[in-house]
Amino acid sequence: MNVVVIVPTYNERENIPILLDQLAQALRGVKNHTVSYLVVDDTSPDGTGDVVRAYQKTHRAVQMITGKKEGLGHALLRGMTHAVRHMHAEVILQIDADLSHDPTIAPQLLSAIDSGATFAVGSRYIPGGAIPDNWGIIRKIYSIAGNTIVRFGLWHPGVHDWTGGYRAYVKRFYEEIHDEMKEYSGYVFQIAFLHKAIHHGAIVAEVPFHFTDRLYGHSKIAPAEYIFNIYKYIALARLGELVQGTFGKFLVVGGIGFILNAALLILFHNWFGWSAVAANLVGAGVAIFSNFNLNNLWTFRHHKISGFTQYVQKLIHFYATSVFGVVAIQTGTIALGVAAIGERYYFIYFLLGTALLLIWNYAVYSKFIWKKS
Repeated sequence: MNVVVIVPTYNERENIPILLDQLAQALRGVKNHTVSYLVVDDTSPDGTGDVVRAYQKTHRAVQMITGKKEGLGHALLRGMTHAVRHMHAEVILQIDADLSHDPTIAPQLLSAIDSGATFAVGSRYIPGGAIPDNWGIIRKIYSIAGNTIVRFGLWHPGVHDWTGGYRAYVKRFYEEIHDEMKEYSGYVFQIAFLHKAIHHGAIVAEVPFHFTDRLYGHSKIAPAEYIFNIYKYIALARLGELVQGTFGKFLVVGGIGFILNAALLILFHNWFGWSAVAANLVGAGVAIFSNFNLNNLWTFRHHKISGFTQYVQKLIHFYATSVFGVVAIQTGTIALGVAAIGERYYFIYFLLGTALLLIWNYAVYSKFIWKKS
């Protein structure tokens, strides 16, 4: 396969020729692959680009593209685009330029791809991997805790190293998710790309390696901003998964029904003097009709009810199952509260009954109304 090694750089003039030499040595004996190299330089003011241009004169397999400094994520995406569209990459191998990633591990990443993985990750946090012993305790805690938070925050505990930039993957993931990646300019790009690749069916393999500190230059990570962006990504990703999933959509539809139910309950009870039980039954009847149609069109659209006869039959079934829940669970909770404590707290009884009703409704609707054929 045609492998393109992407190396993003910004002020790495001392490191880049050493890294390219080491990579060439490590990958020289790799079979069944043609390897070329792409340096993606963000117009480094230290002259990194000049060093690479001089290196290219004796190394034809090395290409370079330059652009303005917009963050690691944009640089990587720019590199992927060039690698796939102009260098015809079938596999992309990504490595940092600061010599913190051991080039001798690169063949193992490609071997993982050859063995059936579609996304190989160089991992510091599995047996055989390591972070530097000379790191201070605070930096170690940041690194280990950060990856643990991502693993369990995104709930993919089987992958241990999310924040590293040493990885290889097939071009399919660039082609399928590059539009989604344009908003991630910084280091959180690494997390987002792996996460989205997994959602697109990536078979992930981890290869252990020992991470080392850079020899020259300075780290570009701003810790506070990086940590904030990690938490932001996890929160938004989990929220998006919840809303896009069946139960999340069910909650949204239920929220609309709840507003209708609550508004009519308050209207008829407070304005027209109806009892809380009677007012809730009317509000619930309207909410049930709304819930049926929104669930049919959105939540369970993969089992959508179509045809007038089937629609009417299912609507009747829906009302039958819903009425039981409304009368026995929701309105029953209100009636018990009124009888035991008084009508003053009727809305609290309504909230409690609605919470219990939610669990009942999702179980019944998914099993009987929009069940799989």
